[in-house]
Amino acid sequence: MRGDVHIHSKYSPDSKLEPELIIRMAKSKGLDFIAISDHNKFVEHKGDILLIKGEEVSSIDGHILALFIDGEIPSRLTQEGTVEYIHDRNGIAVCAHPFRSVNGVGSKFRDVYDAIEAKNGRCKAECNSLGVKLAMDLKKPFTAGSDSHFYEEIGRVYMEVEATDEETLRKAILSGEVKTAGTDLTSVGQMKLYFKLGKDFTSRGFRKI
Repeated sequence: MRGDVHIHSKYSPDSKLEPELIIRMAKSKGLDFIAISDHNKFVEHKGDILLIKGEEVSSIDGHILALFIDGEIPSRLTQEGTVEYIHDRNGIAVCAHPFRSVNGVGSKFRDVYDAIEAKNGRCKAECNSLGVKLAMDLKKPFTAGSDSHFYEEIGRVYMEVEATDEETLRKAILSGEVKTAGTDLTSVGQMKLYFKLGKDFTSRGFRKI
């Protein structure tokens, strides 16, 4: 199975994507499962694709991806507190884009996660390589996702796994049976991304997500 577990919809303050169109685009790109993981917002979606319930949570140190959860996770907690809440909601805690300069935990990383996001579609190759190294050094499972905020970004980075349903997918992730695929962000892509992030930051009244 192929899937993208890091997609943002209109329920995130920095995206306008309609969930129904996200699902349609994902299927057109050959994806078998996705997670619409909005910023600090838990929304259950329905569609004719395997939908993993998710949320991207803002801890005080950086962003944390919560997968397979059954309820919203509060934001602005410590990394340890956020992960504890994710586990209380029956979820998997993933350190999202750990070495990205914007909203990555970076040097504040705490070894409390179930997995590391080793390939993020909005990170350059060098940034993703550091994520891979971290996961390997700690012998942690890893995930991959596009971090898409535009329809054309969906599935640009994805993960491949031997699974048939949500239960086997969860087990495969936790056991480290995941392959990553897709393209890293280019230097030109990074310039465009940072320009957009700056505009979004200004339009939100200089409030961080």
